[in-house]
Amino acid sequence: MAAITSNSAVGMPFAPHTTAASRRPPALSFQQFIQRGKVRAMYRKYMRLTKRIPDKQNRREMREWIRSDFDRYRHETDSRRVEVLLAQASRQYKEMESGMFTML
Repeated sequence: MAAITSNSAVGMPFAPHTTAASRRPPALSFQQFIQRGKVRAMYRKYMRLTKRIPDKQNRREMREWIRSDFDRYRHETDSRRVEVLLAQASRQYKEMESGMFTML
């Protein structure tokens, strides 16, 4: 018996068997999962902070800067490095937050 190698209706080869699970990135470790939540929370804090900027153009530029900074490290997987980046982000956030009141 011959192996079926094409779709007889249209004469096209079958696509390899793929499922949604096979296309997913590898599962995160528990620590990576927790860190991802911390990073997302920090990003949201930064974005909420920009709501205090009265000038729309300045607000837009600040959001673009924040987005580009977070995107720069999007694929970082080293847990220690992520913790260092989160600590830096926290310090910068506090500086920005204290400076926001002097801007208004």
